[in-house]
Amino acid sequence: MTRPARLALAALALAALLPAGGRGQPGSAGAETPAAVSWTLVVERPGGARARLEFLVAARTPTDAERAVAAALRALPVAPVPPGASAAWRPWGWAWSDDELPVPVAYNPAGAPPVVGPQAVIAGLQAWSSVEGSRFAFRYAGITDRTASILDAGPDGENVISWVHLPCHRGCVLGLTSKEEVHEVDILLNSNPNALTELGLDTVLDWRTIILHELGHMAGLDHSCPAPWGPCTPDEVAAVMYFQYTGINRVLAPDDRAGIRALYPAQPPPVAARRLALEPGWNLLVAPPVPPAELAARLPCLAVAYAFDGAAWLRWAPELPAPLRTLARFPPEAPVWLLASGPCAAEFPAP
Repeated sequence: MTRPARLALAALALAALLPAGGRGQPGSAGAETPAAVSWTLVVERPGGARARLEFLVAARTPTDAERAVAAALRALPVAPVPPGASAAWRPWGWAWSDDELPVPVAYNPAGAPPVVGPQAVIAGLQAWSSVEGSRFAFRYAGITDRTASILDAGPDGENVISWVHLPCHRGCVLGLTSKEEVHEVDILLNSNPNALTELGLDTVLDWRTIILHELGHMAGLDHSCPAPWGPCTPDEVAAVMYFQYTGINRVLAPDDRAGIRALYPAQPPPVAARRLALEPGWNLLVAPPVPPAELAARLPCLAVAYAFDGAAWLRWAPELPAPLRTLARFPPEAPVWLLASGPCAAEFPAP
C-alpha cells in the first residue's frame, strides 16, 4: 500500500520516520510479552539506488520498536546519507528473472552466535528451492568475506547474509533485509547476545526460523498477512512469512508454498519432439494431424497418402488434380498408409 507522505532523512536519525501506526506493530502499548514483528521502509538516495528495508524487531511496545529501528540505523557502518534523501512507505515490485535462477547466496559467518552455522542458511535455501510446482531456486555460493551492503553507496553485485552487532535497549532489531533497485538482496542479522537475554527471548528465539523468513523476502515474497490491516486467516498466521515471529517454524506452510508458486510458477515441460521416419515403399503409421502437403514439405520422399474415414478411403498425391485430393488432413491418432519414394525423416511436436 502506498503512503503519500515522503519524509526527510537526517543523518539516519529515523525515529520520526516510524509512526506508532505504521506497519507491523508489536502489539498494543503496554504489552508485557515481547514480540518480534516487521517494519518496512523504502529509502531513496539521490544519484543512487533505492533500497527497501525489512526490519524484524523484538520489542514490548510500538514505541520501543520505533526506537530500536532508529538505534539500529544509526549504528550501521554505512556511508552518510546525502542531503535531500527521502523515505516513503510503499511496497517493492521486482522478482528474480529466469536467467537469474538459481539465485546465488553467500554467507559471512563472522560474528555469528556459536549456535548458528552455515547449515542454518543452507537449510533455508533448500526449503525455498524445493517447493513442488515452483521453478524458484537458490544456490549456496559458499563463504564470503563481504558484508551486506545495506544503505551503503550501492550494491556490490553479491547477495550476502552477514552479521553485525546492533544495540539492544528495550527493543532490538533481530534481522534486516535490504532489497536494492537493481537485482540484489542482502540480509543482516544481529550478533548482539542481548538481542535474546535482555528481551526475555532466550528460550524461544530460533535463528533458523528467522533466516528462513528473511530468505522468503529475498525470494520476493512479502508477509502472508500485512499488519495492521488484518484480520489474518489461520493459514496466514501459520506461515513462515507471517509478519510476527511466533516461535520455531522451520517448515514452509501451505501459504508460503502457494506464495512462491504464484510468484514463480513451474514452467510447463517442453513439448517433446516426435520423429517420423519413412522407409521406401508403403508405411503404416500415425501421422501428425496436418494437411498432407504440409507433411510432404517436411518429408520430401512422401509420394502418396491414404486414410480411411470409416466409410471410404481418402487419398492425396501431389500430382492429383485438386478435386481428386480427397484427403485434406490426416486424422488424429489413426494409422494411415504413406507411400515413400525413398527414406526420409523429420521431427514434429508431439500431440
